[in-house]
Amino acid sequence: MIPSGMFPLGLEQKKAFCLNPGFRISCFLPFLHPVRIDVHRKENAGAAEKSITILSTPEGTSAACKSILEIMHKEAQDIKFTEEIPLKILAHNNFVGRLIGKEGRNLKKIEQDTDTKITISPLQELTLYNPERTITVKGNVETCAKAEEEIMKKIRESYENDIASMNVSFNMKEVSLF
Repeated sequence: MIPSGMFPLGLEQKKAFCLNPGFRISCFLPFLHPVRIDVHRKENAGAAEKSITILSTPEGTSAACKSILEIMHKEAQDIKFTEEIPLKILAHNNFVGRLIGKEGRNLKKIEQDTDTKITISPLQELTLYNPERTITVKGNVETCAKAEEEIMKKIRESYENDIASMNVSFNMKEVSLF
């Protein structure tokens, strides 16, 4: 999630950074990971924040996220925007509990290791149509980027565990049919 007035302007002006500015932006970052960035401008017209989707490898996604944060922070300095610009990540509620961990241990460890402040939106904000929670990371560009890597690693791990357990249960059902 990004402030709606900052990202599209900042990224589209960086033509050297992006090959195809617009709703879908294909970028090639210094690490040579192909990245597709979708800017969701038409959803929630007039909202204070807009969502973007970054599609790439885990390394490419983290590199793109860091580059976007750098652009946003530079643009904020240029226009003398004094408020802190946090990184906001949307994550399905199914994975948030495992990200937090028992008694908040996982989240506290990420905060300590990355020197950031991380908050997660309350369960009351969930709806049938929006099962996602907002993970807000506050810190400088470097620490936010490191926290994003750790958060996404934990979420990917949870997702992969869910998929693996579904495959095991499907295989067991197949065996029981014979």
